[in-house]
Amino acid sequence: MDVLQRMGPRTAPATAVAPLELCALATTENAATLRRRFRCWVGEITDADTADDLALAVYEALANVVDHAYAERGAPGLMTLWAAVSCPLLTGRDLVVTVVDEGAWRPSSGPGWRGRGLPLMRELMHATAVLPGPSGTTVQLRRRVPVPVRREAALV
Repeated sequence: MDVLQRMGPRTAPATAVAPLELCALATTENAATLRRRFRCWVGEITDADTADDLALAVYEALANVVDHAYAERGAPGLMTLWAAVSCPLLTGRDLVVTVVDEGAWRPSSGPGWRGRGLPLMRELMHATAVLPGPSGTTVQLRRRVPVPVRREAALV
C-alpha cells in the first residue's frame, strides 16, 4: 500500500483525454461518419490543420477496409477505430490510432489511380504499420501532435 501512495493519485490528470473507440459495418457512409467523429475528437487536442491531416490519414485507413477487406465475402464486415493520446508533453502529445478489420489483406494490384492511400498515410503520420493476419488486418498510425495554444495564454 505504501508504494501505491507514493505513486500519487489513482485518478487521471485533468489534462487526460478519454480514448475514442468506434465500431461500425465497413460501408462508405460509416467510414465517413467515423472520420467525422474522429475529427471532432482530435480537434479538441490539437490545432485545426493537424486535425484535418489526421482525419485524412484515418479516413484512408477506413476506406481501405471498405474497399478491400471484405471484397471476397460480398458483404461488409466490421471495422473498428481506436484512438488514444498521451497527456501533454513538452513537445506535444503522442497520438496512436488503430484501425482493425476482420477481413483479408489485399496488396495493391499495381499502378493506376488506386494504391495511394498507404503512401498518403505515411506522409501524414510519423509512423505507419500495416499488420495483416489470419483474423484480419490492423493499421496503426502514430504522430506527435502539437498542443494548441490557448488564446488566453497567448495574450499574456
